[in-house]
Amino acid sequence: WYQRRVRGVSEGIIVKIITKDLGKDYFKAKGVIEEVFDTYGVKVKLLKLGKKIKLDQSHLETVIPQVGREVLVLNGAYEGGRAVLDKMNVDKFTVDVTMRSGPFKGRSVRDIPYEDVSKLHCND
Repeated sequence: WYQRRVRGVSEGIIVKIITKDLGKDYFKAKGVIEEVFDTYGVKVKLLKLGKKIKLDQSHLETVIPQVGREVLVLNGAYEGGRAVLDKMNVDKFTVDVTMRSGPFKGRSVRDIPYEDVSKLHCND
């Protein structure tokens, strides 16, 4: 069972810039969210360029990692929980995960929309 809320982001996740308004160097660039401010504003540190920029969440999309990697659930009943990506359901634009933290640790969750999970940044 999955309950959807308003789209959200969180510090420490990887996102991709989807607006062309910033120019070709920024379009499709990946970064890590360092700060969330106001209702929809974020500060992103770009991974390859090392620059920090402020953006609206509408200019970003979540990043889905490879199967077996860790994600953060951004919305719904499991919001804020860390999970391992078990499967991508490309035809439905959803993922299946196994929760790794919180009261639902060990629970398998199916069909979470792509936009409701994102790859976690790690410093290794």
